[in-house]
Amino acid sequence: MSNNFAPFGFSPTSTSNGPMNWRVSVRRIASTAGAIYKGDAVVPVTSPSTNGYIKQATASTVALAGIFWGCQYLSTSQKRTVWSNYWPGSDATGDVIAYVIDDPNARFVVQTSGSSFQISGTNTAFGTSPVGKLVQLNVGTGNTSTGISGMYVDTVGTTATYPFQVVDMVIDPPGANGTDATSVYNYVIVGFNNEMLRSNGAVTGI
Repeated sequence: MSNNFAPFGFSPTSTSNGPMNWRVSVRRIASTAGAIYKGDAVVPVTSPSTNGYIKQATASTVALAGIFWGCQYLSTSQKRTVWSNYWPGSDATGDVIAYVIDDPNARFVVQTSGSSFQISGTNTAFGTSPVGKLVQLNVGTGNTSTGISGMYVDTVGTTATYPFQVVDMVIDPPGANGTDATSVYNYVIVGFNNEMLRSNGAVTGI
């Protein structure tokens, strides 16, 4: 069964230490900053960060601040505090309070693009898979109706400062979208590679 391309950003699934107990930190978004969607990778406004402000990441080698997981802000139009999946890019009086998953051991499911992420033969042929490889993100297009990210990963390489590393393939449940690891647009599980709180740095990987 082939996969459908419907990226959703980086969705937390576990940590390297076990179940989902990842840390969420508070950051800030300037009221004039561009939109950020739930599941987007984010970076400091300045690198290294000295003020706690973040923005949507782009395909680069800047160390990530984490994965955006919602926000709250004082709505200028509604005259009340709004809790939202995403920051739409306007309508805040003052700074936006952002919640960011920055646990260096967090793991995320993400959709892929291109043949570099497939495995050949059966689903057990991990010797020809991208597991262990470093990967770059693609911003994609966020959904303004749901607030969900449109990010995905689309470049496999050896660049030490790529933001993520593939740690596993998603092959269950069979027949579900993204679980056909022999077709494009399959799902993989990634961990942070180049992230502000990783003690080992980007060079040594996960």
